[in-house]
Amino acid sequence: MGRIIEGLWDCKYCDTKAIKGSIRECPNCGKPRDEDTRFYLPSDREKFNYLNEEKSAEISRNPDWLCEYCGSLNSDKNTHCESCGAERTAENPDYFSNIAKMEAKKQSHSEDREVQETPTYNYVKNSYYSSNSKRQEENFFSKNWKWFIIIPLILSVVIGAICLIFIPREENITINDIRWERSISIERYKTVEESDWSVPSGGRILYTQQEIAGYEEVFDHYETYSKEVKKERLVGYEDYVVGYQDLGNGYFEEIIDQRPIYETYYETEDYTEAVYRDEPIYKTKYYYEIERWVYERSVKTSGADKNPYWGELNLNSDERESSRTEYYYIAYVNEKGKKKELSLKYEQWKELEVGDTVKIKKSLFGTGEVIT
Repeated sequence: MGRIIEGLWDCKYCDTKAIKGSIRECPNCGKPRDEDTRFYLPSDREKFNYLNEEKSAEISRNPDWLCEYCGSLNSDKNTHCESCGAERTAENPDYFSNIAKMEAKKQSHSEDREVQETPTYNYVKNSYYSSNSKRQEENFFSKNWKWFIIIPLILSVVIGAICLIFIPREENITINDIRWERSISIERYKTVEESDWSVPSGGRILYTQQEIAGYEEVFDHYETYSKEVKKERLVGYEDYVVGYQDLGNGYFEEIIDQRPIYETYYETEDYTEAVYRDEPIYKTKYYYEIERWVYERSVKTSGADKNPYWGELNLNSDERESSRTEYYYIAYVNEKGKKKELSLKYEQWKELEVGDTVKIKKSLFGTGEVIT
């Protein structure tokens, strides 16, 4: 059996709240508890009024009964109504029967009624369980509401910072220097020495030798180790409160259940593990010579004027042009007084002169374009 807790009730006549369950009549207006009375517990468990063992033994486990003559609730110990003196009969409903009757009556009416607000509990087989799920959900959001603001704010700041770094920036500049660079890469067809695990077409073997091409794991032996293993064992049971039963007389009783108690201990256990070694894999490696087009040199030209040109190609019989690259730059001094350089496409660069003031859009990587 659980401990006995004194409940509370409200007077509907004078609106006095939280009257102790041991008091039958309202201390303010003198009206007794009636058919509309509902017993409840404080919403804060720290305010529960637990009775000692001596007083708990005096409390009846039976609900109050309702006098059908004056509508007053009376203790199960009374054979006559304390308010009007009417005798108790089998027809007098008890506290819970009256609640069921009142609820059925409410459902039969289509009109809305205002119901006096009391702490939220569920009645199940005359049992009184605290409905904490909604309260816990509200508490979660009330305690953590800051994080729902802070985390999105941090993410927006980070995303904004990244955008500021990578989004091209616009700037008004005055050009104080212009230059260009051009380069032609030249390849030469020549004999080179290479090595591989096979010989490509056109390759001429110089020599071969056995070399390590890789490794494979090969079982070697077993090793025995010890480890501390965490285990649990049942050492007993403990009582805990799963709800509260409304006794229907101004008092409540804890509903007790049991749960197992486990203790953690450690045991030393031996185990074995396979040990592997890396065994080299040998293969024939080929060393050969072969003709390849290989980078040989570049013909570069540059200047600080508006007349870019390509260098002259004097190719030998075993040479060829590989690729061409070209870069066109304007230089300026930014607002902080630092000298900067911007790479432009030729179509825009050729239209600019030293001393021109233009608006540019510059990327993080030094490239950009002229807007105006």
